Amino acid sequence: MKRRSRAWLTAGAAVAALLALGGCLGSGDDKWKEPDKGQAEALLSTDNGHGGSSGAAWLAFDGDPDGLTVGPDGKVYGLATSLAVIEGHKARTILNSEVHGAGGLVVLSPNSFVVGAHAQLLNMKPGGEQTALAGVSGTSRKPGQPVPATTSAKTFPLTTGRIEPFGRRSDGSVLFADGDVIWRLKADRLTRLYQAPRNKKGKVQQIIDRGSAVDHSGTVYLRTAEDGLSGRLGDVVSVHEDGSVQKLALPKHVSGVKGNLASLGVTWMAGDGSNGVYVRARDESAGYVLHVTSGKAELVARQISGGDSDSGCKEGYSVDALKLPCTMPEALTYSAGSLIMAGHARFVLKIATK
Repeated sequence: MKRRSRAWLTAGAAVAALLALGGCLGSGDDKWKEPDKGQAEALLSTDNGHGGSSGAAWLAFDGDPDGLTVGPDGKVYGLATSLAVIEGHKARTILNSEVHGAGGLVVLSPNSFVVGAHAQLLNMKPGGEQTALAGVSGTSRKPGQPVPATTSAKTFPLTTGRIEPFGRRSDGSVLFADGDVIWRLKADRLTRLYQAPRNKKGKVQQIIDRGSAVDHSGTVYLRTAEDGLSGRLGDVVSVHEDGSVQKLALPKHVSGVKGNLASLGVTWMAGDGSNGVYVRARDESAGYVLHVTSGKAELVARQISGGDSDSGCKEGYSVDALKLPCTMPEALTYSAGSLIMAGHARFVLKIATK
């Protein structure tokens, strides 16, 4: 899928012009009403040419998503061309050029953000201050090379590919993908949770793609990719606190989805706040959000046929989440009974699940 926002930023002047428009976007709380369970509503618009729009949401939430999460303050943070936070129904830029090329996002506090860039795991703060948490500048390892069970975070080389933090466990440790490995970072030590299998020639068979997740119990859900192709729902791997590894347990079918669930493509996942995971999936006929837990699955949202325009979802107008009349965003995160979705759509979408 083409990157929209980034493709339009052809010069630094474009970014400056966008930011000059101000840090806020949206029509305000006067039009907003909370959607009921099973309903969806645009939280804010990200269309830079729409009404009172500005560059903040457009740069962080409109294009190809690199990170989407809810911070400990309960606010939604997004990373694409810039890093921004949603406050009410407006977006405010926190970091701009400092995060170019970064991937993944874990929010430690409103002033502390963990991202991956240049074969390192970095802590970034407003103003541009950066601290390396893991990896060695100028040194990297090749995917497929065996890694130790535990090692010093700041002296062990990471890959030059996808360094993408995606969550934390209850002990405060940060989880991140490193090409073909999932690491747990705590107290300057890396602990290997998972390494993708290699073939007989020692070549890595899979990488860990962006959009992996962790649930409240600490179980990690890995979105895999192979030979440049994103994996299917049946390829998702779950890694439990006790170290056991297994494929995500799925029923074959669920009402509202054609075909076998295992064959669906996966673009993003998010822990459900309990012992399961929300999955943004798709096939040739539709886009879906599924809630998967304990071998069961429930359809939460579906983009109806022909719902590929951005005009069907607006602030102040709730719609049936199972009949979305608009583009379904690519990334999702969960908090307090609501799914937030963004990326490749001209709005940030909120879906009430409780």
